Amino acid sequence: MKRLLPFLLILLAVSGPVSGLDWQAVDAEIAFTWQYNAQLDAGADGKYPSILMFNLGAAFFADWDGEPGGLYFRPGGWFSWNTEDVYNGIARHSEEAEIGHMKVLGLMADAPFGYVFKTGSVDIGVQGGPSLYLRFPLWTAQEGTAVPADFWKAYYGGAQFLYIGIASWAAIPVSEILDFLPGLRFYYPISNLWTAAPGAHNIQIALTVSLRFNNVFSSSEKKQP
Repeated sequence: MKRLLPFLLILLAVSGPVSGLDWQAVDAEIAFTWQYNAQLDAGADGKYPSILMFNLGAAFFADWDGEPGGLYFRPGGWFSWNTEDVYNGIARHSEEAEIGHMKVLGLMADAPFGYVFKTGSVDIGVQGGPSLYLRFPLWTAQEGTAVPADFWKAYYGGAQFLYIGIASWAAIPVSEILDFLPGLRFYYPISNLWTAAPGAHNIQIALTVSLRFNNVFSSSEKKQP
């Protein structure tokens, strides 16, 4: 509970300002993500290769005044599909040949605040905030030794799903209602501060490509040219 308290305080602090948001757009996104697999111990099984993932997701863009530039809120979620196990109480990517592996569906849920800088016709956004990397073990290797309950206990019992995310993107106009957004994202698992995992274990760095659909909410004003 003590590990969740900072996130609960953040949610309480932002609940008031979020109620006054003007929802502007929806971003459909793909991401190419590198996830680092650290050396967990000196044993032969203590290290598996880092991985590259392909993620699909979406985000919602909102601000407080409906005008270009300024503060914004951009919650979203991105899916992953990995082969994982639990090693010394730490969740990590594993290999298909490892008999203790599980197929795990993941959802990285973001709730970042940011600021848009106007640079001519291009908007540049910088954002950061709390993230939850929810992971769900769906099945184990055939005749494998994995126990999904052990994953739930280690991952959620140790609050390994708590992350901090930062990102940057550039919105390039394509039409009156469509923007193209290349960007970068970085996620850090803050549970590394209290688990036995090395400090860089499970960090994620992603190259993102999004399409922003403007004026999709009836209450939103038309985007200014």
